[in-house]
Amino acid sequence: MRGILKYRLLATSLAFIGLALAAGDAHAVSLAPVNLVDLIRQSPTIISGQVTTVTDGISDIGMPYTEVTVDIAETLKGTESGTYTFRQYGLITPRLTADGTKKILPAPDGIPRYKVGEDVLLFLGQPASITGLRAPVGLGNGKFTFGPGRVENELSNNGVFQNLSIASSVETTNDKRILSTSTGAVNDTDLRSLMHRALDGRWVETCVMWKTSEGPTNCLPMSRKQPVLGPPKSTLKQGATLSGTK
Repeated sequence: MRGILKYRLLATSLAFIGLALAAGDAHAVSLAPVNLVDLIRQSPTIISGQVTTVTDGISDIGMPYTEVTVDIAETLKGTESGTYTFRQYGLITPRLTADGTKKILPAPDGIPRYKVGEDVLLFLGQPASITGLRAPVGLGNGKFTFGPGRVENELSNNGVFQNLSIASSVETTNDKRILSTSTGAVNDTDLRSLMHRALDGRWVETCVMWKTSEGPTNCLPMSRKQPVLGPPKSTLKQGATLSGTK
């Protein structure tokens, strides 16, 4: 009984959040600084592919959501493959509540937007335990979109490659060019190379790549308590690239 009451209370609270947005109490989400090490650390799933469908709606508990389906070209971290669908908080366009008395506004600024046909790199966080909602780590920080020869996240890569160091024994000239970017798009091929080497070599777990402010010997203390099991195996569709083009 307590579990049911707790669930109903949560559902009511979530509905109030949506109504608060509708009332204009929240127009944007304030995002904390997130860099590439944070994204890799905090993402149980990292996938690349093409967005095939984008819809929105209201869940059974009154939660506004956007539903996104991605045709996965490559799984860099995690087990997802084929087509993958997830829901994140917020609507695409405003709509009235069921009783028609209030308008629920679209998701606030800072929450990622998606377009059918775009090629994306997503650093996805853990799904919410009750609602199942899922979003990129750092919201707009963790959703990258590829264009011809370029890639950037929804915050124009602002700070995502800052406070970041790579061991000189593995760092390339292209890596240095990426790390010197404070804002703006980077070369897609350079980022593909960096991502593959960092994930296959477990650079973050073994302190080969670290947050400069932490230092290379204290970049991830928990890594010393857990055995390194070797590089993960990426799943890649034949003929596909990280950008999702075939």
